[in-house]
Amino acid sequence: MLVSEAIANLAKTELKMLKVATDSAAVMGYINEAVLELHKRFNLWEAEATITQPDTTTLSYTLDGVDANVDIDLSDKILLVINKIWDPDGTELELNDEDDETSPATPRYNVIEFQEAIALDAYSVTYRASPLDRALVTETIELPPSLFEAMYFYVGFRAHVSQRGSKEFENDTHFKRYDQACDRVQKLGLIVADSYHSHKFYDSCFP
Repeated sequence: MLVSEAIANLAKTELKMLKVATDSAAVMGYINEAVLELHKRFNLWEAEATITQPDTTTLSYTLDGVDANVDIDLSDKILLVINKIWDPDGTELELNDEDDETSPATPRYNVIEFQEAIALDAYSVTYRASPLDRALVTETIELPPSLFEAMYFYVGFRAHVSQRGSKEFENDTHFKRYDQACDRVQKLGLIVADSYHSHKFYDSCFP
C-alpha cells in the first residue's frame, strides 16, 4: 500500500473527526509508530548475525554494528530482541538457562554473554528486527496486507491519545480494536504461530 493511500483512507475513517487528519507529516509519524508496534508484536523480519572471536578471553558480545567480533548489518533495521543462537556445529543453544553451563545469557536486549570462553569459531544468531525510523515508511508501507486493518486502528489510537481533550474511553476503544484485529489475523492463520507475540503486556495496560 502506498503511504498516500493510507493517509487518504485514514482521513476518511479513523481520523475523520480529528484535525490531525489534514496533517500528513503527523499522520506519517503515527503510521511509523504503528509499523514499529506490529514488528514488535509479530516476527515480521528475522535477520542473522555472526559472532567470531579473535581470542578465547572475550565473554560478552554486542549486536550493535560496532562490536568488531560481531558481523551484523543494521544499516536499514534496528534489533528488537535476540531469538536464537547456534554453535559452530549447528546445535541450537538454550538462552538464559542458569543450570546449563553452555547456555549464553542476554543481560541486555542486544548483548550475548557466554558463561565461559568459547572456541575460536563462528556462532550464528537470529534476531527480530524492525525498519529504522527513516526507513519505516517511504513510498510504500512494508507490511503484510492482513495487518493493514490493525495498522489503521493503531494510528487511530495514537492520534486520539495525542489530542487534547480526547476522552479516555475513545483511546481505549481504538487500542482494543487494534488488539482484536491482531488476534483475528492470528486466529485466521494469516500469521504463522511462531511469529505471534504475546500481548499480555498490552492487556495489563488496557483492561
